[in-house]
Amino acid sequence: MPEVEKVKAVFKEIPSIYDRMNTYMSMGMDVFWRLALLRLVSGKGRILDVGTGTGKLESLAGMNREFIGLDVTREMMMLNKNTGKLLLASATDMPIKSDSFDAIVSSFVLRNLPSTEEYFGEALRTLRKGGIMANLDAFPERRKLISEFFSLYFYRLLPKIAGLASSSDSYNYLAMTVKNFKVPEVIADEMRSAGFRDVKIKRFFSPSAAIVYGIK
Repeated sequence: MPEVEKVKAVFKEIPSIYDRMNTYMSMGMDVFWRLALLRLVSGKGRILDVGTGTGKLESLAGMNREFIGLDVTREMMMLNKNTGKLLLASATDMPIKSDSFDAIVSSFVLRNLPSTEEYFGEALRTLRKGGIMANLDAFPERRKLISEFFSLYFYRLLPKIAGLASSSDSYNYLAMTVKNFKVPEVIADEMRSAGFRDVKIKRFFSPSAAIVYGIK
């Protein structure tokens, strides 16, 4: 898994274009996926947004939700409008009291963590009983016909296009984190091992994306 300092170095180069590139790279589907993630925590009071970055997930949730954002990259959070409700910290070592949140969410964060297992342990600790954890991410695409198109588009074309837009090789790194990441079933097993129950996988027809979620 990636080291924290390496992840910081990658994301500090691209904060101003990150949200736009996510939308371009997913052909606009990233908004649809994030809204599906938010529906899973509908009705939950206090929400921790892990890897909040520029705060895109909160901006889609609306003003009547209580969000706290956590991220390791200061440069990303400098563009986050959630002023006063941000924590500069790692998901694997949260400076948060136990039983503090009704929901924990993340979007495109898992594959950039030093340890998903440690993250799930911390999430279980900081969630209140009955709280939900839901993680949206891009995973290796295994469906044969779709994977051929996805591999050409995501691993070859997009890093080159993104590199021209950002003058950075960060998107080569991000593409490889998808290619080398665990499949959703492994993530689900890790959540169960951490102590989550009713763990499920929500898949989308669109390539790669899935949500893995469970209850404390």
